[in-house]
Amino acid sequence: MRPVFDLLGCATHAPVRYIRRDIGTATEFEYYLNKWTQQRYRDYPILYLGFHGDPGVLYLGDRNNYIDLDWLEERLAGKCKGRIIHFGACGTMATHGKRLARFLTKTKALAVCGYRTDVDWMLTAAFEIILMGGMQMVTFSKPGMKSLQRRVRQEAGGLVKKLEFRMVVAS
Repeated sequence: MRPVFDLLGCATHAPVRYIRRDIGTATEFEYYLNKWTQQRYRDYPILYLGFHGDPGVLYLGDRNNYIDLDWLEERLAGKCKGRIIHFGACGTMATHGKRLARFLTKTKALAVCGYRTDVDWMLTAAFEIILMGGMQMVTFSKPGMKSLQRRVRQEAGGLVKKLEFRMVVAS
């Protein structure tokens, strides 16, 4: 997704600043999660997790090297106030709504979003330009997240449906 973020970084209205990390192990993942939750990274409120996935799972390499929502929730517990977690992974969001609600409650995140099915990279890239661009236009609050949901449905409703995009906002 680097080309998508590079393009968003060139936007004149609301350029997207990002930090990209290659992660191959749970230990590396935990290290960078700890860094992201530090106060000095508050200006980077979106945790974009670009991996392969399955319901509730992210693969860090092959299918034997993975983390799940429980693992992620444990490491982010109480540390995500005012932040969004985006699962840029096939199928990760195809998990029960109650499980996602618990994840939001435990982490204190504003919202989680991602895909419930396998997705095409090109369509996803196009959609994520709209999604990430929209994130730059709203406040990082519950009303802002609701506004983002509406905006994304209005601007890219066909892609929302085709990609089975799902966004759950904290209650």
